[in-house]
Amino acid sequence: MSGPSRTDPLDVSLLEDPSATAERDPWAGWLAGRRRQPLHLPQYRPAAVLVALTREADPRVLLTVRSSELPTHRGQIAFPGGSLEAGESVTAGALREAWEEVGLDPAAVTVLGEMDDVFTPAGFHVTPVLARIPAQPTLRLSGEVVQLLLPPLSELRALTPTREDRQMPDGQPVVLYRYPWQGHDIWGMTARVLHDLLTDGPK
Repeated sequence: MSGPSRTDPLDVSLLEDPSATAERDPWAGWLAGRRRQPLHLPQYRPAAVLVALTREADPRVLLTVRSSELPTHRGQIAFPGGSLEAGESVTAGALREAWEEVGLDPAAVTVLGEMDDVFTPAGFHVTPVLARIPAQPTLRLSGEVVQLLLPPLSELRALTPTREDRQMPDGQPVVLYRYPWQGHDIWGMTARVLHDLLTDGPK
């Protein structure tokens, strides 16, 4: 879940303070009013994904179709993201991976905060980082990504997902979802995070 290295260091201190956006961005306010649910999975590899919503009245969410040549999550629809490097914060990791995978400039991203932790059966403990990006972001594909998707949240909300009951690594029950969108099958960890946005987020 990595790509070509960024040549300049990423200084997350230059990003806008999430608390400063809460009063004027409904998604920041939504996140600030929630109690985040972390996971304790020390045997899993820490990772982060960027859940990027465009700055539009009907936000679109940035998703990728991963290459079938990758060692994990091949061919799946995913948020930009991947494993954290040593000593790297989840925010820095999510922004770095978005830069490497789809060329999203960190300077164009307003980070809002962290969503509930999720995990994948492949052994990743993932923290989703919610953010806002321009309505027409400048993007480019890396070798890890074969297609970019930007479905509007309104279209995803209009879908009826299928659901499946599973168990978390600690034995707790968890519900998995699948969203069929324009011939694409959005499932797994990505669909779990999307379901949270679609059912509980601002309309």
